[in-house]
Amino acid sequence: MELCDRIAVIRKAMGLTQEQLGELVGVSRQAVSKWEAGQTVPDALTVAKLCQALHVSADYVLLGKEPEEEKEPSGRGDQPCEPPEECPVCGRENQGNICQTCGYAIPETPPKGGRYAVVSTGGWINSAEEARSEEELEKYCGFTPESAKAVRAQIANYGSFMVLRRGLDDRAAQWLTAHLSRNVFQLKIVEDCGEPEETLLLKNSAMELPPPVRKPAFRKEEPMGFGGTVLAVTVGVILALLVLSFF
Repeated sequence: MELCDRIAVIRKAMGLTQEQLGELVGVSRQAVSKWEAGQTVPDALTVAKLCQALHVSADYVLLGKEPEEEKEPSGRGDQPCEPPEECPVCGRENQGNICQTCGYAIPETPPKGGRYAVVSTGGWINSAEEARSEEELEKYCGFTPESAKAVRAQIANYGSFMVLRRGLDDRAAQWLTAHLSRNVFQLKIVEDCGEPEETLLLKNSAMELPPPVRKPAFRKEEPMGFGGTVLAVTVGVILALLVLSFF
């Protein structure tokens, strides 16, 4: 099939008249008619416009390469895939489309693009935030209780830079930083090209942080003291007497 024939076949498959195709690429109907008759050929700029208007590649228009041959490799990344055995965020064992530990909704298609690391650029953790920070490191970053406690202590005492997770795709990195406390960890997302962790700590941010997920204020529950217990019982008795006085 020659160039003239391919133009005519694609045009008809798109349901376009010669006049309509000419309007899309900025030429007259007569010019399109001459292309399809093999009397003239479009120049390089017009071929580019033809490809855009007809949704085909230049390889097909000029060389006759079939569209299926062009689309097959580029479409593989969009095919649904089985959920990974490990959660892309916390790294724990995974058995479905939503991680049972951290709650990350795993995409149905394979990740594309580069890899990123989530870095804590220091911070000062007060006593009221200790339990919350350890809880987040365990739940979202996959730390063990012991390692979460050690990391929390190091950040609290020394304000240390630290890599919390690495090897994440962009979606996982954004989700993780949205769920970690900003005032505790002072986060940034950097590009992860396989460097040593010491190098990652010094790299500039690769993307803006997403809005944080709102969470209820964390309050460590403490047992009620003797005085509080007596007061609660006293108030209860008074309220009961007041209610009985109305009957």
